[in-house]
Amino acid sequence: MKLRRILWTLLLIIVVSLSNNGSAAALHYGDRGDGVKEIQEYLIAQCLLNAEADGVYGASTVAAIKDFQEALGLEVDGVCGALTYKLLRAAAYDEIDVTTFKLGDYIPEHVEDTPALEEPVAVKTVAPYAGVGDVIKLGTEGDGVVHLQNKLIELGYYDGEADGVADASTISALKDFQISRGIKADGICGRKTYSALDGEEEVSGGENEFGIPSYSRVVRVEATAYSGMEDGMGAYTATGTLCRRGVIATDPNFIPLGTRVFIPGYGYAVAEDTGGAIVGNIIDVAFDTVGECYEWGRQYIDIYILD
Repeated sequence: MKLRRILWTLLLIIVVSLSNNGSAAALHYGDRGDGVKEIQEYLIAQCLLNAEADGVYGASTVAAIKDFQEALGLEVDGVCGALTYKLLRAAAYDEIDVTTFKLGDYIPEHVEDTPALEEPVAVKTVAPYAGVGDVIKLGTEGDGVVHLQNKLIELGYYDGEADGVADASTISALKDFQISRGIKADGICGRKTYSALDGEEEVSGGENEFGIPSYSRVVRVEATAYSGMEDGMGAYTATGTLCRRGVIATDPNFIPLGTRVFIPGYGYAVAEDTGGAIVGNIIDVAFDTVGECYEWGRQYIDIYILD
């Protein structure tokens, strides 16, 4: 009887400990609710999320969590688990200095009656530096960003100042440039984008009404739409990537996985998914929201195979 009482006491201690160690459960891509909205507000407070706190754990939230995890030396998986949540909340309330924090440092216990963040104030962080040729993404600063901005200005995609800060307007211009060159529009300036900026991947131009790069063939397809936000849908594709805009599901016997395509009215996409109903010339076009799927509906269109 005494042993049983001891075991129950230990179990209670474990439960209490776990309940105080951040959020009740890890938050993943596709989750919804107040818990997601809370972490989005913390991300916005640190200028990591350039979007509204809508309570939907979408691709932009995953990217922001990854940036935070990378900055603090955590495992970069895009999942807001107990440790990520605890550090994220502590950083948002300025309880830790993210510019000097190292794993193993003391994390103050958050006082539950602390007022909510009414007007999120950015926590000062050290922006990653990039020289010319280094990878550039949102928030990066340095000579590499100046070089990128000047290139975008020269090509007519950016009308701001070359101030060396990769802000939202710079990344938006970069995405427009990537789309025009048939490069994945991820807003990250890497090797392929640098090559295109230097004129090594010029669009051949004038080959069709859309001005897309050279294509190998045109196929007529029945195009439906889907989203990872739909009930019952998984967050990941058949190839293990996030279900997001820019992905299509195909019959690999008709359009092999990994094939890049251009879809009028949608843009560039990559075949990364499959589906039981996707047979022959039927494709499923991915969107970030269910509303966009309804807007797309079902279309019979010609698509351009780029590879």
